[in-house]
Amino acid sequence: MAVLNQKSVLDMIKEFRRNWHTLCNSERTTVCGPDSMLLALQLSMAENNKQRSGEFTVCLSDVLLTWKYLLHEKLNLPVENMAVIDHYEDIRRTYEDFLKNSNMLDLIDVYQKWSVLTSNCENNANISPVSIF
Repeated sequence: MAVLNQKSVLDMIKEFRRNWHTLCNSERTTVCGPDSMLLALQLSMAENNKQRSGEFTVCLSDVLLTWKYLLHEKLNLPVENMAVIDHYEDIRRTYEDFLKNSNMLDLIDVYQKWSVLTSNCENNANISPVSIF
């Protein structure tokens, strides 16, 4: 099952790359995988902590908690009864700004743009928000 999902995600990225010019404003867009998304989130959280307390640090447990919430929120999966850290909206805004200023899209943004691109095609049925998660 994981191999099928991985192939579907790779096919999605290939389709996105073929049609990037209709979906992105920049000629050069970097697609962030899960590792880069997590790093960008960690940096965004550390930046927010620096602005609030003067220290450019963040606890790993807070990063993972925020990561889980961010994925659920961006994929429109249920978030009720899910813990979220203080200042989440500021962190989310910093994360989105970081990606935008770096001409980067995270995997979820690619999925959303790909879904719009293929909304009239049968290929869209191969990938669900849960499989992206």
